[in-house]
Order: sequence, then structure tokens, then C-alpha cells
Amino acid sequence: MRIFLRVLIILAALLLVAFCTDQSIKENKVLEAPSSPGQALPMNNSTPIQGENPPRPEEGLSILVGKAASELIKLAGEPNRIEPSAYGYEWWIYNTAYSTFMMAGIKNGEVNQIYAGGESLDVMPFKIGESLDDIYRTTILIPEITVPIGSNIYVFTLNDDDMDNRMLVAYEGVYAQLYVDEVDETLEAVRFISPEPLVLHKPYDMTYKGQLMSAETPSSELQPAIDLANERQLFDLTNLFRLKHGLSVLKSDKAADVAARLHSADMAKQNFFSHESPKYGDLEERLTVSGIVYDAAGENIASNYVDAAEAVHGWANSEDHREVMMKESFTHVGVGVFGKYYTQNFLEREPIISETK
Repeated sequence: MRIFLRVLIILAALLLVAFCTDQSIKENKVLEAPSSPGQALPMNNSTPIQGENPPRPEEGLSILVGKAASELIKLAGEPNRIEPSAYGYEWWIYNTAYSTFMMAGIKNGEVNQIYAGGESLDVMPFKIGESLDDIYRTTILIPEITVPIGSNIYVFTLNDDDMDNRMLVAYEGVYAQLYVDEVDETLEAVRFISPEPLVLHKPYDMTYKGQLMSAETPSSELQPAIDLANERQLFDLTNLFRLKHGLSVLKSDKAADVAARLHSADMAKQNFFSHESPKYGDLEERLTVSGIVYDAAGENIASNYVDAAEAVHGWANSEDHREVMMKESFTHVGVGVFGKYYTQNFLEREPIISETK
């Protein structure tokens, strides 16, 4: 009898361990932006020394920044989507093929930035997919970049993480943000951006002298459209990242979109940042309430990133979040954005015959 009881106790303990370590649900640590976007400190009385920036490249997409949007249309055609941003410009989305995926910021009929992720795009003097060693060999990288606009001076200070995977390079009239995959040590994307939107984004720690430029808060009518735009961009950029790493494209799941959107809204409205909602529970509980069927699931959340591109880059360079984004068996994803809160719900399930992409 004693032996039988011992066996029962051991079996019960094994079942408890198995239950507590259920691998069908993956929740990561929360991910906040590495700097404090939207914040800036006034400088002391000293004025930073400004050197001359090298001329911008004579070829490639960077030459479009500052030109009329009609020049972009001549090169790339009409965009597949036009979406609002939180910074007063429109996003023109080119996603016909992931090899030529790019997004262009347009304000008052002028291109103010180009985000290029497609491997076939001309991002001279860089090349999507080039090694980090090549970048170090050909590019002067410094941790402090001065951006003059009129009589105002803005100085961005890059931290160690920024210098590893999110460098900022100054050229004449345009700046290049280099998004590096730290694991593969390759260039994932480049954002060529003019001074004004760079300062509005405040993607790095920033000090300023003169007048501080800030983006107007979007109206309550516009904000939902901005959130939807960020959701679509998260979906595109996540699949772009997976394709570059030899993985299948994820299908959109509308029910998971709603669940992710509700979680982002819940975090924003209830002022918490966690996979577990005080009201609606953890991921498993939230998916169950939503009636979502799955074999396995995972969730990524992030907050305070400038936009969708920055959020995906943050996830890609965070080991646990990257593992979820790159899980080969996942088949679907739901995306939800509310303000500066971003949520991805990944699902693994057998395809439904009637299901459409």
C-alpha cells in the first residue's frame, strides 16, 4: 500500500509540473521602447559643435526625401494603401511584393521619409541584408547627432543598444536610421528621414536649444484610423521579417485581431502593462473568451515605440519575442494597437477548408 501511495504522489507531482509548464501558451516579458519617445530635455547654455554633414547619396531612395510625391509615383507607381500617422503626415504603403516593400511619409505633397525593408530596393550607400561588419567598414558611426532646424538645435544621444542595432547617420539634408538584426548581424531595413519628422518622432534621447517641436495630439476621430494603420503595418512587417528568415507568411485572423486590440486598449485605459489583465486574465483566458480555437498560441506586447516599424524591430532584437515571431509552426496572427500599446497574438492551428487569406 505504501508503494502504491508513493507512486500516486509521484504521478500527481509530474502532472502538476506538466500543467504548470504548458508549452502551448507562450507569454514573454513586456517590452518597452529603449529610450523615451516624445520626451526631450533643454540643453545647458553651451552650444554643440556642428560639423558639416557628408553629401547625401546621389542614387537610391534617399534622393526622394524632400522631393514632390509625384517623383515617388514616377519611380514606384501609386501606393497600395494610404494611411494616417500620429505625426501629421500620411503613410504611403507599397506592399505588392515583400522584396520591394517600403513605406513613404508624405506631408503637403512632399516626401519626408522612406522606410525601406525589401531586399530588392536601392538604399545606397547601404544594402538590405549587408553585414554589420560592412557597415562598420564603410560608415562613420557616432553616438551624438546634431540636427539644426532654423535657429533651433536638437541633439540625439544614442545609447549602447542604439549603437548596436539602431544607428543614426547624418547626411546633408537627410538622416538614415539603420535597423540591424543583432542575431544575424545584418541590415534589416533603412529609414531615410528629413529633419522635421525625425525631431517629431524623438526616437532617441534628445536635448534641444530653442523651440521644442512636438506633434499635435490626434483627434478622437482620427486616432482609431491611426491605430488601424499601425495594425496593418505590424502585420506586413512581421511577415516581411519571417520571409527574410525562410519562414511561411502568417494569415490574418480577425477574431485574434479583436482580442489583441482589446488587450492593447485594456492596457492603455487601465494603466497597466502586462500579459495578464486584472479584468480579463491571461492570454489563454482571453483567447478562450473570444472563442478562438488553436493548438498553440503566443503573445508579444510592446509600448511607447514611435510606430509599427520601431515596435517590430524591438521585438526582433529581443530573444523571447523573436522566438515567438519566428516560431515555424504558427499559422495565424492577430494584431491590435491602441495608441502606443502594441499586441500580437500568434496562433497555431490546422487550416480550415473554407478559410481565405
